[in-house]
Amino acid sequence: MAEAKPVEEQQARDALAQKELDQEAHQSEPKRERMLRSPSHTFKGIKEVGTFYWARKAGNDFPDRYDYRFCGGTVVPSPGKNLVVSAAHCFDSSDQNENMIFVPKHSSTDPKPYGMFPIKKGSIVKDPGYTGSKKSEENFTGVDVAFLATQPRSDGKKLEDVVGSIPMGFSTGFKHTMHVIGYPYLYGNGNYKPKQDPLSCTTPMKKFTTANARDSKGRLWRGGTFSEVHCDGYVGGTSGGPFIIAGSESPKVIGVTGGWMTGGHSANTSYSSYFDNDVKRIYEAAKAGEQPVGVKLPPLTDSVLPAAGTWKHAKSIANGYFALGSPVPEDRMDMFVKWSDGELTIYRGAGGNKNYFDKEFKVKGANALWRDHAEQIVAGDFTGDNGSDLIVRWSDGEVTLYPSVDENGFHGEYQLAAPNGTWKHAVVMAAGRFGGNKWQDDLVVRWSDGEVTLYQNTGNDKKLGSEIKVVSPGTSEAGTWKHSAQITAGDYAGDDTWDLVVRWSDGELTHYQDFTGTGSSWGEHQWKAPNSLWKHALVVSGGDFTDNPWSDDTIVRWSDGELTLYANGNASGIGTEHQLVVPA
Repeated sequence: MAEAKPVEEQQARDALAQKELDQEAHQSEPKRERMLRSPSHTFKGIKEVGTFYWARKAGNDFPDRYDYRFCGGTVVPSPGKNLVVSAAHCFDSSDQNENMIFVPKHSSTDPKPYGMFPIKKGSIVKDPGYTGSKKSEENFTGVDVAFLATQPRSDGKKLEDVVGSIPMGFSTGFKHTMHVIGYPYLYGNGNYKPKQDPLSCTTPMKKFTTANARDSKGRLWRGGTFSEVHCDGYVGGTSGGPFIIAGSESPKVIGVTGGWMTGGHSANTSYSSYFDNDVKRIYEAAKAGEQPVGVKLPPLTDSVLPAAGTWKHAKSIANGYFALGSPVPEDRMDMFVKWSDGELTIYRGAGGNKNYFDKEFKVKGANALWRDHAEQIVAGDFTGDNGSDLIVRWSDGEVTLYPSVDENGFHGEYQLAAPNGTWKHAVVMAAGRFGGNKWQDDLVVRWSDGEVTLYQNTGNDKKLGSEIKVVSPGTSEAGTWKHSAQITAGDYAGDDTWDLVVRWSDGELTHYQDFTGTGSSWGEHQWKAPNSLWKHALVVSGGDFTDNPWSDDTIVRWSDGELTLYANGNASGIGTEHQLVVPA
Protein backbone atom coordinates (compact mmCIF):
# COMPACT_ATOMS: atom_id res chain seq x y z
CA MET A 1 0.00 0.00 0.00
CA ALA A 2 2.79 2.41 0.86
CA GLU A 3 4.27 1.96 -2.61
CA ALA A 4 0.98 2.25 -4.50
CA LYS A 5 0.48 5.46 -6.50
CA PRO A 6 -3.01 6.66 -7.44
CA VAL A 7 -3.78 7.41 -11.06
CA GLU A 8 -4.26 11.06 -12.04
CA GLU A 9 -8.04 10.77 -11.99
CA GLN A 10 -7.99 9.43 -8.44
CA GLN A 11 -5.57 12.17 -7.37
CA ALA A 12 -7.98 14.77 -8.68
CA ARG A 13 -10.92 13.15 -6.90
CA ASP A 14 -8.98 12.95 -3.64
CA ALA A 15 -7.91 16.59 -3.93
CA LEU A 16 -11.48 17.72 -4.54
CA ALA A 17 -12.82 15.58 -1.70
CA GLN A 18 -10.16 16.98 0.66
CA LYS A 19 -11.07 20.50 -0.43
CA GLU A 20 -14.69 19.82 0.50
CA LEU A 21 -13.55 18.40 3.84
CA ASP A 22 -11.47 21.52 4.53
CA GLN A 23 -14.41 23.76 3.71
CA GLU A 24 -16.67 21.68 5.93
CA ALA A 25 -14.29 21.85 8.86
CA HIS A 26 -13.98 25.62 8.41
CA GLN A 27 -17.72 26.17 8.24
CA SER A 28 -18.66 23.43 10.77
CA GLU A 29 -21.19 22.00 8.34
CA PRO A 30 -23.27 18.99 9.45
CA LYS A 31 -23.15 15.64 7.83
CA ARG A 32 -25.50 16.35 4.94
CA GLU A 33 -22.67 18.11 3.05
CA ARG A 34 -22.07 15.00 0.98
CA MET A 35 -18.43 14.17 0.33
CA LEU A 36 -17.38 12.37 -2.81
CA ARG A 37 -17.51 8.59 -2.61
CA SER A 38 -14.05 7.21 -3.07
CA PRO A 39 -13.47 4.19 -5.30
CA SER A 40 -12.02 1.05 -3.77
CA HIS A 41 -9.74 -1.57 -5.25
CA THR A 42 -8.56 -4.99 -4.20
CA PHE A 43 -4.92 -5.46 -3.33
CA LYS A 44 -2.73 -7.98 -1.54
CA GLY A 45 -2.84 -6.21 1.80
CA ILE A 46 -0.30 -4.91 4.28
CA LYS A 47 1.47 -7.02 6.87
CA GLU A 48 -0.01 -5.29 9.94
CA VAL A 49 -3.63 -5.88 8.84
CA GLY A 50 -5.28 -9.26 8.56
CA THR A 51 -8.46 -11.25 9.10
CA PHE A 52 -9.88 -13.77 11.56
CA TYR A 53 -10.96 -17.39 11.19
CA TRP A 54 -12.98 -19.74 13.28
CA ALA A 55 -10.64 -22.66 12.73
CA ARG A 56 -12.97 -25.64 12.51
CA LYS A 57 -10.66 -27.97 10.57
CA ALA A 58 -7.46 -25.97 10.36
CA GLY A 59 -4.60 -28.00 8.98
CA ASN A 60 -2.13 -28.08 6.15
CA ASP A 61 -4.80 -26.98 3.69
CA PHE A 62 -5.86 -24.02 5.79
CA PRO A 63 -7.83 -22.03 4.98
CA ASP A 64 -10.39 -24.10 3.15
CA ARG A 65 -14.14 -23.98 2.88
CA TYR A 66 -14.53 -25.50 6.35
CA ASP A 67 -12.72 -22.61 8.00
CA TYR A 68 -15.03 -19.62 8.35
CA ARG A 69 -13.39 -16.23 7.78
CA PHE A 70 -14.82 -13.06 9.34
CA CYS A 71 -13.93 -9.41 10.09
CA GLY A 72 -10.60 -7.63 9.99
CA GLY A 73 -8.01 -6.61 12.55
CA THR A 74 -4.83 -4.57 12.91
CA VAL A 75 -1.72 -5.26 14.99
CA VAL A 76 -1.16 -2.44 17.51
CA PRO A 77 1.70 -1.90 19.97
CA SER A 78 1.58 -3.74 23.29
CA PRO A 79 4.03 -4.90 25.97
CA GLY A 80 3.26 -8.52 25.07
CA LYS A 81 3.69 -7.81 21.34
CA ASN A 82 0.47 -9.68 20.72
CA LEU A 83 -2.53 -7.32 20.43
CA VAL A 84 -4.96 -6.94 17.52
CA VAL A 85 -7.68 -4.26 17.42
CA SER A 86 -11.02 -4.99 15.76
CA ALA A 87 -14.73 -4.23 16.23
CA ALA A 88 -16.55 -5.43 19.33
CA HIS A 89 -19.65 -6.48 17.41
CA CYS A 90 -17.57 -9.11 15.58
CA PHE A 91 -17.34 -11.17 18.78
CA ASP A 92 -20.01 -12.37 21.20
CA SER A 93 -19.49 -14.00 24.59
CA SER A 94 -19.17 -17.52 23.14
CA ASP A 95 -16.13 -16.46 21.10
CA GLN A 96 -14.04 -16.27 24.25
CA ASN A 97 -13.77 -20.07 24.10
CA GLU A 98 -13.71 -20.60 20.32
CA ASN A 99 -10.70 -21.80 18.34
CA MET A 100 -9.92 -18.59 16.48
CA ILE A 101 -6.84 -17.46 14.63
CA PHE A 102 -5.55 -14.20 13.18
CA VAL A 103 -3.92 -14.27 9.75
CA PRO A 104 -1.95 -11.11 8.85
CA LYS A 105 -1.86 -9.95 5.21
CA HIS A 106 -4.22 -12.69 4.12
CA SER A 107 -4.97 -12.69 0.38
CA SER A 108 -6.47 -15.10 -2.14
CA THR A 109 -3.13 -16.08 -3.69
CA ASP A 110 -1.08 -16.06 -0.48
CA PRO A 111 -3.47 -16.96 2.36
CA LYS A 112 -0.94 -17.03 5.21
CA PRO A 113 2.30 -15.26 4.20
CA TYR A 114 3.29 -14.68 7.83
CA GLY A 115 1.67 -17.75 9.29
CA MET A 116 -1.22 -18.10 11.73
CA PHE A 117 -1.52 -16.70 15.25
CA PRO A 118 -4.07 -18.39 17.54
CA ILE A 119 -6.27 -16.12 19.66
CA LYS A 120 -5.71 -16.78 23.32
CA LYS A 121 -8.97 -18.09 24.78
CA GLY A 122 -10.64 -15.67 27.16
CA SER A 123 -8.55 -12.75 25.88
CA ILE A 124 -11.16 -10.71 23.99
CA VAL A 125 -11.19 -7.32 25.71
CA LYS A 126 -14.05 -4.88 25.18
CA ASP A 127 -16.25 -2.58 27.22
CA PRO A 128 -18.57 -4.62 29.46
CA GLY A 129 -21.45 -2.51 28.18
CA TYR A 130 -20.92 -3.91 24.70
CA THR A 131 -22.42 -7.36 25.08
CA GLY A 132 -22.17 -8.44 21.48
CA SER A 133 -25.84 -9.34 21.64
CA LYS A 134 -27.85 -9.20 18.45
CA LYS A 135 -30.22 -6.86 20.30
CA SER A 136 -28.79 -3.49 19.43
CA GLU A 137 -30.38 -1.97 22.55
CA GLU A 138 -27.65 -3.68 24.58
CA ASN A 139 -24.81 -2.40 22.44
CA PHE A 140 -23.03 0.83 23.31
CA THR A 141 -22.17 1.83 19.75
CA GLY A 142 -19.69 4.47 20.90
CA VAL A 143 -17.34 1.71 22.14
CA ASP A 144 -17.62 -0.80 19.28
CA VAL A 145 -13.95 -1.70 19.69
CA ALA A 146 -12.29 -4.94 20.83
CA PHE A 147 -8.71 -6.02 21.48
CA LEU A 148 -7.62 -9.65 21.14
CA ALA A 149 -4.43 -11.20 22.49
CA THR A 150 -2.71 -13.63 20.16
CA GLN A 151 -0.47 -16.55 20.98
CA PRO A 152 2.85 -17.08 19.19
CA ARG A 153 2.79 -18.89 15.89
CA SER A 154 4.08 -22.44 15.56
CA ASP A 155 7.77 -21.41 15.66
CA GLY A 156 7.31 -19.44 18.89
CA LYS A 157 7.58 -15.97 17.34
CA LYS A 158 5.27 -13.24 18.57
CA LEU A 159 2.94 -11.41 16.22
CA GLU A 160 4.40 -7.91 16.56
CA ASP A 161 7.94 -9.23 16.19
CA VAL A 162 6.93 -10.79 12.87
CA VAL A 163 4.82 -8.08 11.19
CA GLY A 164 5.32 -4.94 13.27
CA SER A 165 2.42 -2.76 14.41
CA ILE A 166 0.64 0.52 13.71
CA PRO A 167 0.30 2.96 16.64
CA MET A 168 -3.14 4.01 17.84
CA GLY A 169 -4.32 7.61 17.90
CA PHE A 170 -6.86 9.02 20.36
CA SER A 171 -8.90 12.23 20.24
CA THR A 172 -7.24 13.20 16.95
CA GLY A 173 -10.25 15.00 15.49
CA PHE A 174 -11.83 14.29 12.14
CA LYS A 175 -9.81 16.25 9.57
CA HIS A 176 -7.71 13.45 8.10
CA THR A 177 -7.27 11.53 4.89
CA MET A 178 -7.76 7.86 5.65
CA HIS A 179 -6.65 4.51 4.31
CA VAL A 180 -9.59 2.19 4.95
CA ILE A 181 -8.99 -1.56 4.64
CA GLY A 182 -11.61 -4.28 4.80
CA TYR A 183 -12.18 -7.94 3.93
CA PRO A 184 -15.70 -8.13 2.39
CA TYR A 185 -17.82 -11.25 2.26
CA LEU A 186 -17.77 -12.70 -1.26
CA TYR A 187 -19.25 -15.90 -2.59
CA GLY A 188 -18.11 -18.29 -5.29
CA ASN A 189 -19.40 -21.56 -6.73
CA GLY A 190 -22.41 -21.37 -4.40
CA ASN A 191 -20.19 -21.38 -1.31
CA TYR A 192 -18.54 -18.69 0.79
CA LYS A 193 -15.00 -18.01 -0.43
CA PRO A 194 -12.55 -18.55 2.44
CA LYS A 195 -9.67 -16.93 0.53
CA GLN A 196 -10.21 -13.23 0.03
CA ASP A 197 -8.29 -10.19 -1.21
CA PRO A 198 -8.84 -7.10 0.96
CA LEU A 199 -10.22 -3.79 -0.26
CA SER A 200 -8.27 -0.54 -0.06
CA CYS A 201 -9.78 2.95 -0.16
CA THR A 202 -8.21 6.39 0.35
CA THR A 203 -10.76 8.99 1.39
CA PRO A 204 -11.37 12.00 3.66
CA MET A 205 -12.92 11.32 7.05
CA LYS A 206 -15.69 13.44 8.54
CA LYS A 207 -17.68 13.82 11.74
CA PHE A 208 -21.11 12.21 12.04
CA THR A 209 -23.39 12.94 15.00
CA THR A 210 -26.75 11.27 15.49
CA ALA A 211 -29.37 10.72 18.14
CA ASN A 212 -30.84 7.33 19.03
CA ALA A 213 -32.73 6.04 16.01
CA ARG A 214 -34.44 3.00 14.61
CA ASP A 215 -33.28 1.33 11.42
CA SER A 216 -35.44 -0.10 8.64
CA LYS A 217 -35.84 -3.33 10.64
CA GLY A 218 -37.16 -1.49 13.69
CA ARG A 219 -34.00 -1.98 15.78
CA LEU A 220 -33.09 0.84 18.14
CA TRP A 221 -29.52 2.14 18.01
CA ARG A 222 -27.70 4.32 20.49
CA GLY A 223 -26.53 7.55 18.89
CA GLY A 224 -23.40 9.58 19.49
CA THR A 225 -20.49 11.00 17.53
CA PHE A 226 -18.75 8.76 15.02
CA SER A 227 -16.09 8.90 12.33
CA GLU A 228 -17.54 8.57 8.83
CA VAL A 229 -15.97 7.62 5.50
CA HIS A 230 -17.42 7.02 2.05
CA CYS A 231 -15.87 4.11 0.15
CA ASP A 232 -17.45 2.00 -2.57
CA GLY A 233 -18.15 -1.66 -1.88
CA TYR A 234 -17.53 -1.90 1.88
CA VAL A 235 -20.24 -4.48 2.45
CA GLY A 236 -20.67 -7.01 5.27
CA GLY A 237 -17.44 -8.62 6.38
CA THR A 238 -15.39 -5.42 6.36
CA SER A 239 -16.17 -4.80 10.05
CA GLY A 240 -13.11 -4.39 12.25
CA GLY A 241 -10.92 -3.22 9.37
CA PRO A 242 -8.83 -0.16 10.21
CA PHE A 243 -9.15 3.55 9.52
CA ILE A 244 -5.45 4.49 9.16
CA ILE A 245 -4.24 8.10 8.89
CA ALA A 246 -2.67 8.36 5.45
CA GLY A 247 -0.66 10.89 3.49
CA SER A 248 2.19 12.84 5.00
CA GLU A 249 1.03 12.29 8.56
CA SER A 250 2.41 9.52 10.74
CA PRO A 251 0.26 6.42 10.26
CA LYS A 252 -2.08 5.79 13.17
CA VAL A 253 -5.14 3.62 13.65
CA ILE A 254 -7.91 6.04 14.65
CA GLY A 255 -10.92 3.88 13.86
CA VAL A 256 -12.25 0.47 12.90
CA THR A 257 -15.34 -0.18 10.79
CA GLY A 258 -18.18 -0.45 13.30
CA GLY A 259 -19.97 1.89 15.66
CA TRP A 260 -23.19 3.35 14.27
CA MET A 261 -25.30 0.47 12.96
CA THR A 262 -22.14 -1.70 13.17
CA GLY A 263 -20.48 0.31 10.45
CA GLY A 264 -23.23 1.74 8.29
CA HIS A 265 -26.40 0.86 6.47
CA SER A 266 -25.11 1.11 2.89
CA ALA A 267 -22.20 -0.30 0.92
CA ASN A 268 -20.79 3.20 0.39
CA THR A 269 -20.91 4.67 3.91
CA SER A 270 -18.91 3.28 6.81
CA TYR A 271 -18.55 4.44 10.40
CA SER A 272 -16.25 3.91 13.34
CA SER A 273 -16.65 4.61 17.03
CA TYR A 274 -14.63 7.75 17.66
CA PHE A 275 -11.33 6.84 19.33
CA ASP A 276 -11.58 8.96 22.47
CA ASN A 277 -10.68 8.39 26.12
CA ASP A 278 -13.23 5.57 26.42
CA VAL A 279 -11.50 3.61 23.70
CA LYS A 280 -8.13 4.48 25.22
CA ARG A 281 -9.37 3.07 28.54
CA ILE A 282 -10.18 -0.24 26.84
CA TYR A 283 -6.78 -0.28 25.11
CA GLU A 284 -4.90 0.33 28.36
CA ALA A 285 -6.81 -2.51 30.02
CA ALA A 286 -5.99 -4.83 27.10
CA LYS A 287 -2.28 -3.99 27.30
CA ALA A 288 -2.38 -4.87 31.00
CA GLY A 289 -4.22 -8.13 30.30
CA GLU A 290 -7.33 -6.95 32.15
CA GLN A 291 -10.97 -6.25 31.41
CA PRO A 292 -11.89 -2.53 31.55
CA VAL A 293 -14.35 -0.85 33.85
CA GLY A 294 -17.58 -0.33 31.93
CA VAL A 295 -18.66 3.04 30.57
CA LYS A 296 -21.59 4.54 32.47
CA LEU A 297 -24.44 5.41 30.12
CA PRO A 298 -28.11 6.11 30.81
CA PRO A 299 -30.65 3.53 29.68
CA LEU A 300 -31.31 3.61 25.98
CA THR A 301 -34.68 5.28 25.43
CA ASP A 302 -36.75 5.31 22.30
CA SER A 303 -37.49 8.66 20.70
CA VAL A 304 -41.02 10.00 20.65
CA LEU A 305 -40.20 11.96 17.51
CA PRO A 306 -41.59 10.43 14.32
CA ALA A 307 -39.41 9.40 11.40
CA ALA A 308 -38.11 11.69 8.66
CA GLY A 309 -40.90 10.76 6.26
CA THR A 310 -43.33 12.35 8.69
CA TRP A 311 -41.15 15.40 9.38
CA LYS A 312 -41.21 16.29 5.70
CA HIS A 313 -44.77 17.39 6.47
CA ALA A 314 -43.88 19.73 9.36
CA LYS A 315 -44.86 23.17 8.06
CA SER A 316 -44.29 25.29 11.19
CA ILE A 317 -42.37 24.86 14.46
CA ALA A 318 -42.86 27.24 17.38
CA ASN A 319 -40.81 26.63 20.53
CA GLY A 320 -42.06 27.60 23.97
CA TYR A 321 -43.27 26.44 27.39
CA PHE A 322 -46.45 24.58 26.52
CA ALA A 323 -46.37 21.38 28.59
CA LEU A 324 -47.50 21.82 32.20
CA GLY A 325 -45.41 18.92 33.50
CA SER A 326 -41.69 18.41 33.01
CA PRO A 327 -39.41 15.36 33.49
CA VAL A 328 -36.33 17.47 34.34
CA PRO A 329 -35.65 19.71 37.37
CA GLU A 330 -35.31 22.83 35.24
CA ASP A 331 -37.80 23.10 32.43
CA ARG A 332 -36.89 22.86 28.77
CA MET A 333 -38.88 24.40 25.98
CA ASP A 334 -41.38 22.29 24.12
CA MET A 335 -41.97 22.09 20.38
CA PHE A 336 -45.33 23.08 18.89
CA VAL A 337 -45.66 21.66 15.36
CA LYS A 338 -48.22 22.36 12.68
CA TRP A 339 -48.37 19.57 10.07
CA SER A 340 -49.38 19.75 6.42
CA ASP A 341 -52.79 18.17 7.16
CA GLY A 342 -53.57 20.74 9.85
CA GLU A 343 -52.77 18.51 12.82
CA LEU A 344 -51.22 20.33 15.79
CA THR A 345 -48.76 18.52 18.09
CA ILE A 346 -46.70 19.38 21.16
CA TYR A 347 -43.45 17.52 21.95
CA ARG A 348 -42.40 17.97 25.57
CA GLY A 349 -38.80 19.04 26.18
CA ALA A 350 -36.79 16.61 28.30
CA GLY A 351 -33.01 17.04 27.97
CA GLY A 352 -30.28 15.19 26.06
CA ASN A 353 -30.62 11.80 27.76
CA LYS A 354 -34.08 11.42 26.25
CA ASN A 355 -33.25 12.73 22.78
CA TYR A 356 -34.45 16.15 24.06
CA PHE A 357 -38.15 15.24 23.86
CA ASP A 358 -39.99 12.59 25.87
CA LYS A 359 -43.72 12.86 25.22
CA GLU A 360 -46.11 13.70 22.40
CA PHE A 361 -49.44 15.50 22.83
CA LYS A 362 -51.95 15.84 20.00
CA VAL A 363 -53.56 19.25 20.46
CA LYS A 364 -55.78 19.09 17.40
CA GLY A 365 -56.33 16.42 14.79
CA ALA A 366 -56.09 16.90 11.04
CA ASN A 367 -58.41 19.72 9.95
CA ALA A 368 -59.00 21.96 6.95
CA LEU A 369 -58.89 25.29 8.83
CA TRP A 370 -55.31 25.02 10.10
CA ARG A 371 -54.22 23.08 7.02
CA ASP A 372 -55.29 25.66 4.48
CA HIS A 373 -55.29 28.98 6.31
CA ALA A 374 -52.69 29.12 9.14
CA GLU A 375 -49.81 30.78 7.29
CA GLN A 376 -47.36 31.71 10.09
CA ILE A 377 -47.14 30.63 13.73
CA VAL A 378 -44.85 32.10 16.40
CA ALA A 379 -44.61 31.49 20.14
CA GLY A 380 -43.92 34.00 22.93
CA ASP A 381 -45.09 35.23 26.30
CA PHE A 382 -47.52 37.85 25.03
CA THR A 383 -49.74 37.74 28.15
CA GLY A 384 -46.93 37.95 30.73
CA ASP A 385 -47.85 34.79 32.68
CA ASN A 386 -44.55 32.91 32.04
CA GLY A 387 -46.36 30.37 29.88
CA SER A 388 -46.24 30.43 26.11
CA ASP A 389 -48.86 31.86 23.80
CA LEU A 390 -49.24 31.55 20.04
CA ILE A 391 -49.75 34.22 17.41
CA VAL A 392 -51.15 33.01 14.09
CA ARG A 393 -51.32 34.94 10.82
CA TRP A 394 -54.18 33.61 8.70
CA SER A 395 -54.53 33.56 4.92
CA ASP A 396 -57.15 36.36 4.96
CA GLY A 397 -54.81 38.66 6.88
CA GLU A 398 -56.34 38.10 10.30
CA VAL A 399 -53.84 37.95 13.20
CA THR A 400 -54.90 35.96 16.26
CA LEU A 401 -53.40 35.53 19.76
CA TYR A 402 -54.01 32.24 21.58
CA PRO A 403 -53.05 32.67 25.27
CA SER A 404 -51.53 29.94 27.47
CA VAL A 405 -51.58 27.08 24.98
CA ASP A 406 -50.74 23.74 26.64
CA GLU A 407 -51.11 20.00 26.11
CA ASN A 408 -54.83 20.35 26.83
CA GLY A 409 -55.32 22.65 23.88
CA PHE A 410 -56.37 26.30 23.45
CA HIS A 411 -57.79 28.51 26.20
CA GLY A 412 -59.24 31.54 24.51
CA GLU A 413 -58.61 33.67 21.44
CA TYR A 414 -57.93 37.37 20.86
CA GLN A 415 -58.07 39.08 17.49
CA LEU A 416 -55.03 41.34 17.14
CA ALA A 417 -55.92 42.33 13.58
CA ALA A 418 -59.15 41.75 11.69
CA PRO A 419 -58.96 40.20 8.22
CA ASN A 420 -57.22 42.73 5.97
CA GLY A 421 -55.13 43.05 2.84
CA THR A 422 -51.98 44.35 4.53
CA TRP A 423 -51.26 41.31 6.70
CA LYS A 424 -51.68 39.00 3.73
CA HIS A 425 -48.21 40.29 2.78
CA ALA A 426 -46.53 39.22 6.04
CA VAL A 427 -44.06 36.63 4.68
CA VAL A 428 -42.10 35.55 7.77
CA MET A 429 -42.37 36.36 11.48
CA ALA A 430 -40.38 35.85 14.68
CA ALA A 431 -41.06 36.60 18.34
CA GLY A 432 -38.49 37.56 20.96
CA ARG A 433 -37.41 40.03 23.64
CA PHE A 434 -36.12 43.01 21.70
CA GLY A 435 -35.90 45.79 24.27
CA GLY A 436 -39.50 46.57 25.16
CA ASN A 437 -39.72 44.80 28.55
CA LYS A 438 -38.71 41.51 30.20
CA TRP A 439 -41.22 39.41 28.28
CA GLN A 440 -40.82 37.59 24.97
CA ASP A 441 -43.61 39.70 23.46
CA ASP A 442 -41.99 41.58 20.58
CA LEU A 443 -43.00 40.57 17.07
CA VAL A 444 -40.75 40.97 14.01
CA VAL A 445 -42.38 40.83 10.56
CA ARG A 446 -40.75 40.76 7.14
CA TRP A 447 -43.19 41.90 4.45
CA SER A 448 -43.34 40.92 0.77
CA ASP A 449 -41.80 44.25 -0.32
CA GLY A 450 -38.78 43.76 1.95
CA GLU A 451 -40.01 46.05 4.71
CA VAL A 452 -39.14 44.83 8.23
CA THR A 453 -41.32 45.90 11.16
CA LEU A 454 -41.00 45.38 14.92
CA TYR A 455 -44.16 45.42 17.05
CA GLN A 456 -42.94 46.01 20.60
CA ASN A 457 -44.93 44.75 23.63
CA THR A 458 -47.46 42.87 21.52
CA GLY A 459 -50.41 41.43 23.45
CA ASN A 460 -50.65 44.31 25.86
CA ASP A 461 -54.34 45.28 25.97
CA LYS A 462 -54.85 42.43 23.48
CA LYS A 463 -53.43 44.52 20.64
CA LEU A 464 -50.41 44.60 18.38
CA GLY A 465 -47.51 46.45 19.98
CA SER A 466 -45.93 49.80 19.17
CA GLU A 467 -44.71 49.76 15.56
CA ILE A 468 -41.05 50.37 14.79
CA LYS A 469 -40.05 50.44 11.13
CA VAL A 470 -36.70 48.61 10.98
CA VAL A 471 -36.30 48.56 7.18
CA SER A 472 -38.29 50.90 4.96
CA PRO A 473 -39.82 49.66 1.70
CA GLY A 474 -38.25 50.81 -1.55
CA THR A 475 -34.74 51.02 -0.11
CA SER A 476 -31.75 48.93 -1.17
CA GLU A 477 -31.86 47.34 2.27
CA ALA A 478 -35.46 46.25 1.61
CA GLY A 479 -34.27 44.68 -1.63
CA THR A 480 -31.87 42.59 0.40
CA TRP A 481 -34.46 41.60 2.99
CA LYS A 482 -36.75 40.25 0.27
CA HIS A 483 -34.31 37.32 0.25
CA SER A 484 -34.76 36.45 3.94
CA ALA A 485 -36.34 33.00 3.79
CA GLN A 486 -36.50 32.15 7.51
CA ILE A 487 -36.34 34.34 10.64
CA THR A 488 -36.09 33.18 14.23
CA ALA A 489 -34.94 34.62 17.55
CA GLY A 490 -33.09 33.65 20.72
CA ASP A 491 -30.72 34.86 23.42
CA TYR A 492 -27.56 33.53 21.77
CA ALA A 493 -25.34 36.20 23.33
CA GLY A 494 -26.70 35.41 26.82
CA ASP A 495 -27.31 39.02 27.83
CA ASP A 496 -31.13 39.11 28.02
CA THR A 497 -31.60 41.25 24.89
CA TRP A 498 -32.49 38.73 22.24
CA ASP A 499 -30.86 38.25 18.87
CA LEU A 500 -32.35 37.76 15.42
CA VAL A 501 -31.23 34.87 13.19
CA VAL A 502 -31.89 34.99 9.44
CA ARG A 503 -31.56 32.22 6.89
CA TRP A 504 -31.23 33.82 3.44
CA SER A 505 -32.36 32.35 0.12
CA ASP A 506 -28.75 31.68 -0.92
CA GLY A 507 -28.10 29.58 2.21
CA GLU A 508 -26.29 32.27 4.17
CA LEU A 509 -27.06 32.27 7.91
CA THR A 510 -26.71 35.56 9.79
CA HIS A 511 -26.86 36.37 13.51
CA TYR A 512 -27.89 39.92 14.53
CA GLN A 513 -26.80 40.38 18.15
CA ASP A 514 -28.89 42.41 20.62
CA PHE A 515 -31.51 43.27 18.02
CA THR A 516 -33.70 46.24 19.04
CA GLY A 517 -35.01 47.40 15.68
CA THR A 518 -33.58 50.88 16.15
CA GLY A 519 -30.15 52.38 15.58
CA SER A 520 -27.19 50.32 14.43
CA SER A 521 -25.88 48.96 17.73
CA TRP A 522 -26.88 45.37 17.03
CA GLY A 523 -23.91 43.49 15.59
CA GLU A 524 -23.98 41.30 12.50
CA HIS A 525 -22.21 37.91 12.52
CA GLN A 526 -22.11 35.56 9.55
CA TRP A 527 -22.71 32.08 10.92
CA LYS A 528 -22.66 30.46 7.49
CA ALA A 529 -21.47 31.85 4.18
CA PRO A 530 -23.81 31.35 1.20
CA ASN A 531 -23.99 27.61 0.53
CA SER A 532 -26.25 25.05 -1.11
CA LEU A 533 -26.75 23.02 2.06
CA TRP A 534 -28.61 25.61 4.10
CA LYS A 535 -30.97 26.31 1.20
CA HIS A 536 -32.56 23.06 2.39
CA ALA A 537 -33.24 24.36 5.92
CA LEU A 538 -36.98 24.79 5.43
CA VAL A 539 -37.98 25.48 9.05
CA VAL A 540 -35.64 27.25 11.50
CA SER A 541 -36.81 27.87 15.07
CA GLY A 542 -34.89 29.06 18.16
CA GLY A 543 -35.46 27.91 21.74
CA ASP A 544 -34.04 26.58 25.02
CA PHE A 545 -33.50 22.81 25.12
CA THR A 546 -30.24 22.37 27.06
CA ASP A 547 -28.90 22.93 30.57
CA ASN A 548 -27.98 26.60 30.41
CA PRO A 549 -30.70 29.21 31.07
CA TRP A 550 -30.62 30.92 27.66
CA SER A 551 -32.64 30.40 24.51
CA ASP A 552 -29.51 29.73 22.48
CA ASP A 553 -30.52 26.49 20.75
CA THR A 554 -31.90 26.13 17.23
CA ILE A 555 -34.08 23.44 15.70
CA VAL A 556 -33.91 22.93 11.93
CA ARG A 557 -36.22 20.84 9.78
CA TRP A 558 -34.48 19.93 6.52
CA SER A 559 -35.98 19.17 3.14
CA ASP A 560 -35.20 15.45 3.49
CA GLY A 561 -37.11 15.26 6.78
CA GLU A 562 -34.06 15.31 9.00
CA LEU A 563 -34.54 17.18 12.28
CA THR A 564 -31.48 18.74 13.90
CA LEU A 565 -30.88 20.55 17.17
CA TYR A 566 -27.96 22.98 17.32
CA ALA A 567 -27.13 23.53 20.98
CA ASN A 568 -25.50 26.47 22.78
CA GLY A 569 -25.01 28.86 19.88
CA ASN A 570 -23.25 32.19 20.29
CA ALA A 571 -21.95 35.06 18.20
CA SER A 572 -19.36 32.77 16.63
CA GLY A 573 -21.69 30.04 15.42
CA ILE A 574 -24.97 28.18 15.59
CA GLY A 575 -23.69 25.61 18.11
CA THR A 576 -23.12 21.88 18.40
CA GLU A 577 -25.14 19.64 16.11
CA HIS A 578 -27.41 16.93 17.53
CA GLN A 579 -29.33 14.89 15.00
CA LEU A 580 -32.78 14.24 16.43
CA VAL A 581 -34.22 12.44 13.40
CA VAL A 582 -32.11 10.80 10.70
CA PRO A 583 -32.92 11.78 7.09
CA ALA A 584 -35.26 9.70 4.97
